[in-house]
Amino acid sequence: MITAAGTGSGIDVESIITQLMEIESAPQVALEAEREELGVELSAYGSIRSALTELNSISTTLGDRTTFGPFVATTSDEEVMTATANGTASAEAHDIEVLSLATAHRLASGPVASADANVDAGTYSFTASGESFSFDLASGSSLTDLRDAINDSEDNPGVVASILNVADGSRLVLTALNTGVENTITVNPPGTALLSGFTEMSAAADAQLIVDGFDVSSASNTVTDVIQGITLELADVGEASLSTARDSESLGESLDALVANYNTLRSGLDGLSTGTLQGDSLPRDIESRLRSLFSQPITLSDGTEASALDLGLTFDRFGVLSIDQTRMSEAQDTDLERFVDAFSQTDTGFAARLGDVVDAFTEAEGIIDGREESITSRQGRIDDRIDLFEYRLGLVETRYRNQFTAMDTAIALLNSSSSQLFGALQG
Repeated sequence: MITAAGTGSGIDVESIITQLMEIESAPQVALEAEREELGVELSAYGSIRSALTELNSISTTLGDRTTFGPFVATTSDEEVMTATANGTASAEAHDIEVLSLATAHRLASGPVASADANVDAGTYSFTASGESFSFDLASGSSLTDLRDAINDSEDNPGVVASILNVADGSRLVLTALNTGVENTITVNPPGTALLSGFTEMSAAADAQLIVDGFDVSSASNTVTDVIQGITLELADVGEASLSTARDSESLGESLDALVANYNTLRSGLDGLSTGTLQGDSLPRDIESRLRSLFSQPITLSDGTEASALDLGLTFDRFGVLSIDQTRMSEAQDTDLERFVDAFSQTDTGFAARLGDVVDAFTEAEGIIDGREESITSRQGRIDDRIDLFEYRLGLVETRYRNQFTAMDTAIALLNSSSSQLFGALQG
């Protein structure tokens, strides 16, 4: 009985079958190579999308006046006050004198023997920040229990209770969480044994200051509503000047990031144009549309026009973007707000236009999406063809093995008959 192809005939049938199957599978190998090439092409589109997204993140920074050269506030004496600017600040200067700081109201009870001493039972009521809260304290409750009940009350608008153990005993101290007269604490105890002895340790007071000759009162030492876009942190009594100006260093860093990201994208597009995406117009289209933005005039709020190239950005003959520091410095020194406006103007500024171009390529159902969907569809069709080939190859190999097995059996029978005949003739 033949148990393996070639056993009966002595022919290396396995080798023959292997070679035949290599020939039969050539179309499948070609399909797999085509699919791999499509995968490389798909990866190339992904790298373009990623580089465009990086560039778009820079355009978001350039388009936001709070992040593109934001205003920075400084004071002449930080021991008197510090200042921070937000997105609504502008270039300005002010003279400020702090007359007094805002303070928090603080009360202290009369002394009891210890924190474990009993206090009056009943309903306790407190008012702070114009809001009242109350709770019932059970008989046998201690000073510690009263402190915890105050601090744990869900309705407490801003009263912090603590216990001081001092020479004459333990005292309950109530401190307003917030400064200012409006946060004065009032106490209505149920009895007289303990809390009738409350004394004021620190009066509630508003901060008093003079800004450019005008009297200002603030419940907090954090003053946010006097100078638009500026937050003052009062630290001590005294005089200090305040000034705000755009952060030119941050502005320069944002433009450097634009240049770096653009050149990274351009270099990648050039490489793909001569490599993976050779013959595809997409890389050239992207670079052409982006580069044209730099020369397009932008109509500014003062009625004048300026392009990114006018403001100091420049290209060399190879298409590499850089900054002409002399021209850029001149543009900024002439009118810094106009310079910032050219980049950050809503809808029509350079950043907005850059974002629109990038979105056209990267958004859902955009240009790159279309390319990727086409490749994915082609890969799916190839996968279907590969699956069909694999099924057919299995049938072909089975047919070859059956044929060679039959041949092997026939040769074995012939060999057997030949041996018998030879033996008979010899006899």
